[in-house]
Amino acid sequence: MPTWLASLPLWRWSAIPGTALSSVDPTPRPGGITGPRSKIDAWCGAGLKRSGSVYLIAAAGGHADYAGNEVDALALNTERPAWTQLRAPTANESIIDQAQFYLDKRPAATHTYYATQFIDALDRLIVVGSSGLGDPSFPAPPPQFPYMGNARSFSFDMRRNEWDDPDHIAHYPGRGDYIACLCARHPWSGDIYYSRNSSDGWYRWTRSANRWDKLAGVTRSPWYAGTAVDPRRNRMLIAGGYSPALAEMRLLSGAPAGIAFSGPAAGMLHAVVNYPGVVYDEALDCYFVVHNSGGQIRMLRVNAETAYVDEAPIEGSLPPSRANGMHNAAQYVPELRGIVLAYRHDADVLFLRTSA
Repeated sequence: MPTWLASLPLWRWSAIPGTALSSVDPTPRPGGITGPRSKIDAWCGAGLKRSGSVYLIAAAGGHADYAGNEVDALALNTERPAWTQLRAPTANESIIDQAQFYLDKRPAATHTYYATQFIDALDRLIVVGSSGLGDPSFPAPPPQFPYMGNARSFSFDMRRNEWDDPDHIAHYPGRGDYIACLCARHPWSGDIYYSRNSSDGWYRWTRSANRWDKLAGVTRSPWYAGTAVDPRRNRMLIAGGYSPALAEMRLLSGAPAGIAFSGPAAGMLHAVVNYPGVVYDEALDCYFVVHNSGGQIRMLRVNAETAYVDEAPIEGSLPPSRANGMHNAAQYVPELRGIVLAYRHDADVLFLRTSA
């Protein structure tokens, strides 16, 4: 156990010194109105490589906020965690508007929402089915540019510290709106479960076959919900919505699990909005719903077996709200038994120990 972690109390959000994302701002700065802080503020999440507990933010920003597609990594299972830039951003002269990829065939920065997922068996970070910029200050794509739309996924190879070819991951074959849609990874198999807003159904991307399959006709208009997979029972918790929506448990097939929520905070669970995050704690066998409420970051705890809901027993002061929601920026870290969260570009990353 790293020394910085051993000294942390349970159930208290603690800053990891020297880990502000601003410490690796690229020079020269890529274009965009709000700059590198958009990697957190502009509706973006994160991923986690389980081995080594590496927290990752990639191709985050998008729209007219930020065009940088750099890949930043924070190795937590070390004595002195510090951000490193694994891949520098595309040069401004190669950036184009309204395409999934820039002229150098590297991904366009995007609002990543819940789409950032790390696939441990492949040692790759994937950003599923996102679009390009919406910034007319950059040139339009050249005629017949092949990388338009939003069916492709971005894939970053950690072995080479380089983005893969645009067609490395199979194209999503369905329909629907990708914005803040349902997206969750099975932490053991690496398969991804995915349903777009107002879409034709519930899909699985199978890691071992690099193939999309439609499993059911399940969708929502819109989702805007956090979700996490319980790998023991092969089901997931879905919480949140554009407006208050009933939380639900579903099987990985998309079918309802038929489980009713109970407990003193069940009503709060059904009222969560504003892009909540959901994680599954493998040591405690429960879900945590991380969400903005009343200007602060709060957490609900959901028993994975019984669906009993209460408030997480957080001690000390609560962090201030994260701009534009959690998405999947809160990640459970199995090696360290806690939750990591980058909540501001200019503030140290937070860690919450949930078990010893």
